[in-house]
This record gives sequence, structure tokens and C-alpha cells, in this order.
Amino acid sequence: MDAFASMGHMTAVSRRSPDICLRQLIRLRTEMEVASVQMATEIFPDFYHGIEYGVVARVCLPDWIRGDVLERPEVAERSISIRKIALSTGRAPETTRRRVNRMCGLGMFAVSPRGVSLAVTPENEALALRYFLEVHDRFVRLIEDVSVTCDLEWNVTARRSFGIGDVLERAIDSLLLSVDTYRMTGNTGLAHLLWGALTMIAVRGVTYDPVLSRLYADAIPPDELRVGISLRRLAATLSIPYATAWRQMQALEAGGLVTRIDAERWTVLTRNLLQESVRHVSAAPSVLVFNKIRELAMMGLDPAHAAAYYRVGRPPLAQPDPV
Repeated sequence: MDAFASMGHMTAVSRRSPDICLRQLIRLRTEMEVASVQMATEIFPDFYHGIEYGVVARVCLPDWIRGDVLERPEVAERSISIRKIALSTGRAPETTRRRVNRMCGLGMFAVSPRGVSLAVTPENEALALRYFLEVHDRFVRLIEDVSVTCDLEWNVTARRSFGIGDVLERAIDSLLLSVDTYRMTGNTGLAHLLWGALTMIAVRGVTYDPVLSRLYADAIPPDELRVGISLRRLAATLSIPYATAWRQMQALEAGGLVTRIDAERWTVLTRNLLQESVRHVSAAPSVLVFNKIRELAMMGLDPAHAAAYYRVGRPPLAQPDPV
């Protein structure tokens, strides 16, 4: 029996509820989101284009699934309107139209009278498959890490009935939750990204520690366990111009969401996490992600053996590491 369970904090019934480890779920979900943003900055013009690609990819995913494998379709059957993309991303329709046109020019999207689809060209095939596989394996890594660091019980169905498409549906939905449903009120997408990366870095020493992750499974780790990072280093890693990152951090500091430690380093302290807006953007999507993992468990995906489901391999953690 592990140290946390032996302390008598849980019962067999409570182990099926996300409430016993909500803070740890939040930490692991943030790790997945920041890593996915870094992936997006590697293959798209900026992380906003990665969000738009995700919205279209989610709609078009069934076109790219053949049984339990990914495969480029001959024809795009599914599409989404620019208006719906704009609603999902929170951007103006004309802004969205310009960005979609740019993605078309880059060969990533195709537009028809029915709407916007992933381009089904050989040129876009490698990009689309890279996107799908990296998102898939990052979600599997989340499931694996939840199993390792959260003392939860899952109703795993003996008969396997899930495929790569079932995992990808829930993975993309999880990534889009913080964009189309749970945004930080009054802050830009860049500010939200910087804040999320800071919260991730501040407590990574807790997130992946087998004892501390359980000790603070549903509690905010104390400030003495938190670390900071240089804004210049953080901005460079997230591909954000330093001057832009500085302006966003000033706004976050004015809102009481981040704390400056010294001339270079910033972090997120306990007092920064106690605002109602923070609880809104952190807890609800993490519970929904828990429910998506539970759905997969009911389809036969055993979180205890999640490492067996990688298609490429366990992805590395988001960078940078704390200093």
C-alpha cells in the first residue's frame, strides 16, 4: 500500500471521484496543455494557428480514421464553417477568415462551399499525421501519469472497444476546453498561456514526486515548494517576443495572478491561486478530463497499462524546466 493510501484519507468509493486528487489533475492537465502549445509553435506559424487547426482537426478526424489507424482520405467529407471556428476560438469572424486563408495558403486547410476542412493533399498528410499522433500520445501520457500519481479506481471494461479515434476525440476536446469554454476573463490568450506555464513550472517538483503528488493531491502546495523562472527564458521557450511577454506579465501581476520574485524570475504563489476566476478556469476542465479518461476506461483502456497504448512513444515533458 502506498504512503498516501495508508494514511486513511480515502475509501474505495471515494477513489472513483476526481475530488480526491483534483489539484494533481489540474497540474497534469496543465503539463499536457503547455507541451501541446510548444508542439503547435513548432509546426504552425504561432500557437493560435495551432488552436484553429485543432478545431478543424476535431471535426475532420473521422475522415482520417480507418479502423484503428490514421490514414489520409481521398476526399474531405467533413467541414466546419468559419463562423463556428470563430465562436469556438473567441475571435472575430473576419479575423478568423483571414487566418483561415493563411492556413489555406500554407496548404493546411481547404475551403469549399460547405466550410473549412483539413487539406487532404499529400503535402499536408505528414503534418496532419504528426499533429494527430503527438496529441494522441500526450493524452496517453496524461492518462499514464494520472494512474501513477493519483490513487483512483477505474471501472475498466474487460473487452476492448476503443481505437485511436476514440482517444483522439477526447484528447482534442481536452485541449480545446480551456479555449472555447474556460478562458481567463479579462486576459488574452498569451497571458493565459504564460500563466499556465508559470503554474506548471512552479510545482513540477510536486507533480512528478510520488510522495508529494499524493500529499498535495487536492491541496495547493506551500510556497516553499514553489520555484520561479526567468521571463526571458520562458518567453523564448514559448516563442513569445520578450516585449510582448513583459506586457502580458504586467497585466497578470496587476490582476494578482502572478508574483515577481526578483529582477528576473516570476512564479505563481498560493495567494495568486485563490481568486474565483482561477478556480473557474482550472477545476472544471480538469473534472471533464477525468470523465473522458473514465469513458475510455469503460471502453477497455486500462490507465494502469497506459504505456502500452503509445503510438510513437512517451513524449518528453514540456520545457523549460524550473531553475
